[in-house]
Amino acid sequence: MPAFKKDTDKKNTEQKKGTALTVSATICPRCSADFLCNTADIKQCQCWGIGLGPDEFAYLKQQGFSAEQAGCLCRNCLLEIQREVAIVAKNSPSA
Repeated sequence: MPAFKKDTDKKNTEQKKGTALTVSATICPRCSADFLCNTADIKQCQCWGIGLGPDEFAYLKQQGFSAEQAGCLCRNCLLEIQREVAIVAKNSPSA
C-alpha cells in the first residue's frame, strides 16, 4: 500500500489473492485532495468507470507519477488528465 494511504475502516477488509482490500482515506498525490479509495468494493470507489489508457499513463509519467500513484488519484484529477490528453491529441498534427 502506498505511503499516502491510511486504513480507516478495517471492518471492510477482505482477502483476495493474499492482498487486503480496504476502504482507505487517501490524499491525491497530484492535487492533495482527500478522498476515499474503496478497493473493498471497487464499484463504489470514486474512480469507478474512469479508465486511463496508455496515452494517459504516458502523460502521467511525464509529470513524474508512477502507474501505482495514478491508480490512487482523485476523480477530479483522473477526469482532468483525460481532458488534458484529449486536448493534446486534438491539437497534435496527424501522423
